[in-house]
Amino acid sequence: MGYILDNVVHNFVNKEADVSIDPIYSGFTGDSLILSGTFRSHKLNSDFKWEEIDYNFHKDFSNVSYLSHKKYKGIVRSVLDHDKLNLVTRDNNLHPLQDSLFTFNSHSRGQLTDSLYVGNSNDSYGFINFNNLETRRYTYESELNVPFLKYSRLHLANNNIQLTGEHVVAMLDDSLKAIEVVHIPIELKSHYSFIDKENTVWIATFSNGIYKYSLNERLIKKELSHFKISDIKRVNEKIIALVSGKGFYELNEKTNTFQPYMDSNDFLYDAEYIKETNTSHFITKKNIFSIIKNDSLNLKFDVDNERARSMTFYKGFIYGHYTVGIKKIAPYSLEKIKPYSLSGVRCSTTMDDRLIFGGSNGLYELVNDKIIGIESLTNFKKPVIDIARVNDKTLIVSTSGYGVYQTDLNTIELLEGSEFLKSNNPCIVKNELYIPTNKGIYNYKYLNGKFRFKQLWNNRNGLPTNKINGIEKVNNELLVATNQGIIHYPIDYISSQSLLDIYVDKALYANHDLKLNNNTTYIPDSDLQLVINNIDYRVNKKMYYEFRLLPTQKKWTVANSSNLTFSDLSPGEYNLELRSGGINKSFKFQLEPRWYQSWWFYLITLLTVVTLIILVTKALTKRSEEKKNKDLLQAQKLSELQLKALRSQMNPHFVFNSLTAIQYYINENDFETSDRYLVKFSRLIREFFELSKEQHITIKREIELLKNYLDLESLRFNKKLHYQIEVDPTLNLNDFIPSMLLQPIVENAVNHGIFNKSVTGLIIVKFVKLDEKQIQIHIIDDGVGFKFKKDDVRYKSSSVLEDRLRYLKASGLWEIELKRGPASSDIEYPGHEVIFNLKKLSNENL
Repeated sequence: MGYILDNVVHNFVNKEADVSIDPIYSGFTGDSLILSGTFRSHKLNSDFKWEEIDYNFHKDFSNVSYLSHKKYKGIVRSVLDHDKLNLVTRDNNLHPLQDSLFTFNSHSRGQLTDSLYVGNSNDSYGFINFNNLETRRYTYESELNVPFLKYSRLHLANNNIQLTGEHVVAMLDDSLKAIEVVHIPIELKSHYSFIDKENTVWIATFSNGIYKYSLNERLIKKELSHFKISDIKRVNEKIIALVSGKGFYELNEKTNTFQPYMDSNDFLYDAEYIKETNTSHFITKKNIFSIIKNDSLNLKFDVDNERARSMTFYKGFIYGHYTVGIKKIAPYSLEKIKPYSLSGVRCSTTMDDRLIFGGSNGLYELVNDKIIGIESLTNFKKPVIDIARVNDKTLIVSTSGYGVYQTDLNTIELLEGSEFLKSNNPCIVKNELYIPTNKGIYNYKYLNGKFRFKQLWNNRNGLPTNKINGIEKVNNELLVATNQGIIHYPIDYISSQSLLDIYVDKALYANHDLKLNNNTTYIPDSDLQLVINNIDYRVNKKMYYEFRLLPTQKKWTVANSSNLTFSDLSPGEYNLELRSGGINKSFKFQLEPRWYQSWWFYLITLLTVVTLIILVTKALTKRSEEKKNKDLLQAQKLSELQLKALRSQMNPHFVFNSLTAIQYYINENDFETSDRYLVKFSRLIREFFELSKEQHITIKREIELLKNYLDLESLRFNKKLHYQIEVDPTLNLNDFIPSMLLQPIVENAVNHGIFNKSVTGLIIVKFVKLDEKQIQIHIIDDGVGFKFKKDDVRYKSSSVLEDRLRYLKASGLWEIELKRGPASSDIEYPGHEVIFNLKKLSNENL
């Protein structure tokens, strides 16, 4: 013996290996399970193994059954006389049992509760109360109306003792007599049955499987089952049913049955009571039957053309709708007074002194003798098929497939849970609303000005169909109009159509079996696939449940499919919760991360990244400091080179020659020339000092500087020196070039090229644009050529220039190429040409 859990069979083995157990019957006392055989009894020990119990120490008696009781520990029988049974007390004394029912030959016997022992024979059953040793015995003839009972046994179900056997089951009262006997059809060949907590009989057969039968279903009464009932409603003090093909039926409250009230084989439209005229109108396709003061039939009108399908009294007249509009009708004679055109009109009512109509495109009202749409509800365009007034401020609006609404004619709101319902003929009793729909009966309660969903009745809880045509509440019963007759449905009815369980039938993670309530390894980009199943004995077995997967999904989701799929689940613990029909289930599982997804790996990675950031930051900081120091050193050396260049430009020869030339012109009384020379000299000296502070100079300013210098030297040379400055017209004169770069080369051309020439010399300076970032500068003279030694001042000047060019290149702002060579092939005066190629690499710091 054992049990099944999660589709796994768990066996309870015998403590004595290789020794079989052959129990005849079992007994339950609390959580203890006792197996009793012909001579031995066994009980589960703490290790969940069967252990034989020794309770008989009398040689003349053999074992019958072990007992779990504070005073007695077993039943034994005499070896010489099997009919003599005795109780064994806890101190090993014997107490004889006198009732012959409890013999060794009883085919079913055992302890049923902690103080009750039962036994069955072929014709009777009985009990022993261990607390007082009182015995009771009843025959099957007296209790079940059968002389003999095969397979008889007594069992405990839902704290009630039940007697069952072949073709019968019965509940027993406190005196252990049968109070509710259920006889099972012989053709089922049943041998064991029991009644569950929902009053359902479960029937086990030898060869025909298992059957069930609900005792509660007897509480639901049906009548006129072969006729369609289009509506049930209260007409004045009568409850009237519209029975298709038969006419109007009235409820006889004494017999609680419907009886013919007014015969008609025409199509039935409605039955209305007009309070203002105290008249009941019964409307068919051809006739309107009117009854005043509930007396006998008073008036009958033959209607050739449609006059009204339903009626509403408003300001002294009756308004009735028909196929294409509304008719104003005299209240007593029912003569037609005026028609109003409104296509698709289906219903009407009054509220707050307003006459309201429902049509295929929303709600309308009568204003100034015209039918117009309700201005505040122009966005409501649903097909209205019924309107019911709750009070002077609230209407219930039923639609064809778009749900049920509540409105005060200013706003309109869909009732909770009524989406997509097709509804008609609602019933309002006090604060309760009962709505017949294509999906059952929806019940709402009116609280704080709004209807709140309360419950739903359908074929899951006793109704034979979900298609409901109308409802009327009488006392504690709903009278339900269906296409299969009238249903008398008790409001407090408890269905026995049970949903017994909902469970996970199959679980796959990454296409591998996942055992719920267990752990599995996380796999990236994998799906969790679940198959949900249930044990459902209701008539409508379509699965309907809610689920959520915590902690990722906290809101409940409604589902009717057995398949669920969850994608991209992260590592962690999960709890799948299911609920349906009052049953709540929870299934837990854990997706364990791989080593590189664990928290300690993330911590190590974080620490590593932080360490790398610190090291890189330090390295970058160090590099920045080194670059800064290098730039400072370079700037210092560049300043020194500029000073050297300035000193080379301001060499004593240049100053001496310039002052000597000024003195010469003064001595010659050429004050005008000396004055012009002096002005140019002072301006040039000022320019040199200003440029010694700048690293870059515009091309325009460089040209002006060269002109000043060459003009001054031309005066000194007394027109023996000529010069030309040629500028590419496409060149932007506001572009920058390095300062103090060209003037030393021009000075060398003057002093060492033209000075040693016996005839007039020429110096040419050309600026040529190569592209947007590159220019070429030519400095050409037609002098004696360029030859010097290391001790020559010209070499020192060129050495300073080369150092400056090297540091300019190292700055990363310029790429400078310098070329030297003869300017011509003339042997006597080959001249000299210097070419600068300047390419601007960056605008930074310019």
